[in-house]
Order: sequence, then C-alpha cells, then structure tokens
Amino acid sequence: MNLPCHSSLGFRVGLSIWATLAVLCVFCASPLCRAANERPVVVVPLDGEIEDGLVYVVRRALRLAEQNQARAVILHMDTPGGKVTAMEKIMQELAHAPLPVYTYVDTKALSAGAMIAAATRAIYMAPQSQIGAAMLIQMPALPLGAPPQSLDEGVRAKMLSAYRAMVRSACERNGHRWDLFEAMMDPDIAISNLVEKGALLTLTAQEAVTQRLARAIATSIPHVLELLEMRDAPVIRVKPTGAEQLARFLTSSIVSGLLLALGLAGLFIELRTPGFGLPGTIGLVCLALFFWGHIIAGMSGWLEVALFLIGVILLLVEILLIPGFGITGIIGIILIVAALVLAMLEWSPGQGFPASSQLFKPVVVVASAFLASIILMVLVARLFPRTPGVSRMFLTYSLERAKAPSTATAPSANTLEGKTGVAKTILRPAGKALIDNVVYDVITDGEFIPAGTPIRVTSCSGNRIVVHPLTSSPAAS
Repeated sequence: MNLPCHSSLGFRVGLSIWATLAVLCVFCASPLCRAANERPVVVVPLDGEIEDGLVYVVRRALRLAEQNQARAVILHMDTPGGKVTAMEKIMQELAHAPLPVYTYVDTKALSAGAMIAAATRAIYMAPQSQIGAAMLIQMPALPLGAPPQSLDEGVRAKMLSAYRAMVRSACERNGHRWDLFEAMMDPDIAISNLVEKGALLTLTAQEAVTQRLARAIATSIPHVLELLEMRDAPVIRVKPTGAEQLARFLTSSIVSGLLLALGLAGLFIELRTPGFGLPGTIGLVCLALFFWGHIIAGMSGWLEVALFLIGVILLLVEILLIPGFGITGIIGIILIVAALVLAMLEWSPGQGFPASSQLFKPVVVVASAFLASIILMVLVARLFPRTPGVSRMFLTYSLERAKAPSTATAPSANTLEGKTGVAKTILRPAGKALIDNVVYDVITDGEFIPAGTPIRVTSCSGNRIVVHPLTSSPAAS
C-alpha cells in the first residue's frame, strides 16, 4: 500500500534534482553567453611603409587579441608596400594566429600590402580602393629619393620562387585565388580580359569583388563588422606607441641607410683627426639610433651592439697602437660589417647561417652606407677645407705640393737619415711629416707626436722612415 507513495516521492525528488541542475546550467551558461557577446574585435592599422618596426606592432596586436579572447582581428590597411623581409615576418605571424584575421583595404594595398592580405581569412575593400602591383624591386637606401631598381635576374628568380610558394600557401589556407596574386607578382602571367603579359595586375574594389578576391565592398570598419555579423562587438584599436612609431621611422630603408652613412662618416672623420669633437658625437648618435630602432623593432639585440663595439675597439688599436694595417684592423672591419648586417636581420646564433635572400637587402644597405660615408667625407673636406680638424682629415698640403719638387726629382727615402722636418699630422705613431719640402709617410718608435712638432729622421729602411721629436724649440717659420 505504501509503494505508490514511495514511487511518487522518488519521482518528485528526481524531478527537483533535474530542475535544480537545469537552473544551475542556465545560470552558469548565461555569463558565458554574455562573455561571448562582449568579446572584442581588435583593429590594427597597417598604414605607410611596411617596415621592420611594423612587425612588432602586429605581434603586440595579436597578443592583445589573444589575451582579450577577441572574436577577430582586422588589419586596417593603407600602404604602398615596403620591405619583403618585413612582409614575410608579418605573414608568418598571421599564419600562426589562433583567431581569424581579416583585411580591410582602405585606399590601397599595394606590393607587400597585397601579399599580407593573402595571409588573412577574407578581404574587404573600401570604395575606390586598389590592391595589387607586387613585383619584387630593389629600393636603394641612398641617395635619398633614388628611383627603384630592377633586381638582378638570377637573384629575382630565386627570391620570386620562394615568395611565390609562401603566398601560394597562404592562398590555399584561406581560399583565395592564387592566379590573381601570381599575376600581381609576375608580369609574365596573363589573365584573359584582366591583365596582359608584361603588366602587373592591380584590381579596383569592384574588380576585386567581381573576381572573388574580395568578399565585399565596405564603407568603414563598422560596416565590415556588420558584414561579419559582429556588429555589437566592442572594438579595440591598436595604436602604435611613441617608441614603436620612432622604431618604424628609424628602420625604414632610407632612414636606416642615412643613419649608417652619417654614423660611419662621423667615426671615420674622428679617427682621422686628433681629439674627440662634433663628427664623432654625430657618428655615435646616428649609430646609437640605428641600433636602438632595430632593437625596439625586435630585429636585433645586444649581441650586434657588442660585435660593433669590439670591432671599433680593434680598429682603434690597429690605427693608434700598431704600425701599418694588419689582421687586427681587418678583424675589426669584419666585425663592424657583420654587426650592421645582423642588426637588420631577425636572427640568432642558434638558427644557423642566414639565407642569401635574407642577407641581400642588409648587405646592399651597408655597402651603400659605406660608399655614402666616403662621399660625405670628401664633400666635407672640399666644402669646409679650413675648418679645424677637416684639413687634417684629408691632408691639405697644396701649398707644400706647389713648392715641393716633382716625384721624379724627389729625394729617396734612404737619403733622409739625420735630416729634420716637421710633423704635418699627429703621429700616433704613424702619420705625415714634411722633410726637405716633401711630405712623407713616417712612424715613431711608439710615442705620440702632435702636429707641428719639429722632428728628426733617426733611421730609414726601404719605405719605413722612423722619426723622433727634436728636443730643441721649433724654429720660426
């Protein structure tokens, strides 16, 4: 007689348990639903030149999006292109992004910008915007404003093969039309009724949508969010910090080359003149800005700075302490060049030797900077010949040359022993001296002799002329 009662009671208890669990699930799920609706969209500006400093901005934006559990990242793009190495790094970052990334082309996405767009899930175009024209070219760092140059055919073929594979992989991953991006990169690719052979493909917004390269035309970022069905998502706009903006400026091709040229010229002038003055200060400041910009951009570290300083120290030891020029100076120059090249690479010793395609642009920039520094020194010597220190940089002894006998009648160095003269430059220990109205390369036994000091030739061996300072007071000129 009591069984029905027990059964009814058990049924009511079970029902209440299930009801409680359902209520708990609703309460637990509702915050999650609210959190999903409140997950933001991160907007990253990609405007101006694509350079190494921008890589750090994109990395920071992707980390910020992951920390905030963002629903998506949108690249707000308006760029004429830029460095291929920076483009490659940004594409690699996007390939490993744990959340969807979209591109909104506002005005233009040319050259490297178009290739970066291929690494995103979908492309949206603003009205009257363009995308394309991604041929590999060489932008000379110096002189300023120089036009772009075509790459050597062998170098171009090798680099194009590698970057075509990278962009093709991005297109396969995101469902983009590879043939369109290929025509943007290679003028030998023709597409019927779209681009002829010999021309690069550049698409308008309407053409990009018609050719299924872009998903739709959008008038603004809110319009893109509406098309992505994220209209209510909060928007976080990533703004480059002051340090990042400065790093982007300092790592641009032209500015990097200019800083290197001024820095090297300043150091070379300082090495040729006694004391330490304005040229050395300018040189150190320019080189410090060069390294600082690349460190902030995440391209280099203190290893490159250490290599550069060791190279400079070895070069100073060779110039100031060791007669002639030997292995110490050569090693110093090699370390300086290696530090400057590695500073423009995102490289560490554990990664092995950098690929030739990675080394090409930094080597060109450093070589251009060395050439420009020599040109700057010559110009300074010609424009400011009477400036203190400049006349000692490139020995200006035109008056002495006018008075000196010709090379054919100049006395042999072997006949100079015991003769007196005057130091034309500081002897530390090597330098120039005027003896019998002729300027000779001379060297001391190790002591430093200031310019203008009377000297005496103590020994001659071949072209090696050893001099000592005279103890007597200098004669009146």
